[in-house]
Amino acid sequence: MYRLLIATKESRMLDELNEAVSWNSLSFRPPMIVSTAEEAIETMETKRVDCVAYLLDSQEARKLSNYLNTMRPSLPVFELQRTVEGQTRIIRDMRRILDRVHADFSDEIVDEETVMAMLRDELMHRLLAGEIQDEETLRCQLQMLRAHLSPEKECVLYEFDLPQGEIYLNAQWRYGSERLENALRSNFFGRYYEDLYYIVAVLNPRLIRLVVCQRVDRENEPTESLVERADQHVTQTIENIKEYLGLDMVLLTRETIRNLCALTEQMETV
Repeated sequence: MYRLLIATKESRMLDELNEAVSWNSLSFRPPMIVSTAEEAIETMETKRVDCVAYLLDSQEARKLSNYLNTMRPSLPVFELQRTVEGQTRIIRDMRRILDRVHADFSDEIVDEETVMAMLRDELMHRLLAGEIQDEETLRCQLQMLRAHLSPEKECVLYEFDLPQGEIYLNAQWRYGSERLENALRSNFFGRYYEDLYYIVAVLNPRLIRLVVCQRVDRENEPTESLVERADQHVTQTIENIKEYLGLDMVLLTRETIRNLCALTEQMETV
């Protein structure tokens, strides 16, 4: 059974939530409830907490957020919703995340941060594949998975063609598109490079999408500088991919988009 810590002064909302939610059926114990950031921090320091939900004023929320980012960077987090229906949906989503985080990986030693990184990669693949078409869902998932990329700031979106993609995957690579995507992410582009996030998805043997995002905790970068830095890293990385993997990636399009949430509107399902 998972342990949820709730921090809020809005007791009426919690009364409605507790009346409507069958915590046991969702694999949760009845939540631990506090009213301040300080009480929440003390609880996390002394008791087992699997996830945190909060709805606090700006000063208290900032204090709690700073602690979570510094001391508990892998702890799933969500904001309380003002409707029981919306909150119940998010709690179900949180249970699915916790099930993955605490899954038995047999002989593999996989820590929580590694699992959270895997879940973030899966979320971004679904986004670039056009499978997430609701902005609220994206924002909630980014928060729950402790992603530090900004959903608000300008991004750069690239699309690449693989002229020999089917032959490459079937003959030279032989490990499948998922393994290729992981190799491009981990060994070439990198998830995070010089204060920018590089999110890559191999969508089919002929199409790769890449979006370059800014951090949530950095100042908004001017468009010209953002594009210049992204282009420089992408160009060098494509050369490295050609040299080490023998894979040709031909740039089809490059465009700036207003923010990451814009991808919920413009991505076509692949």
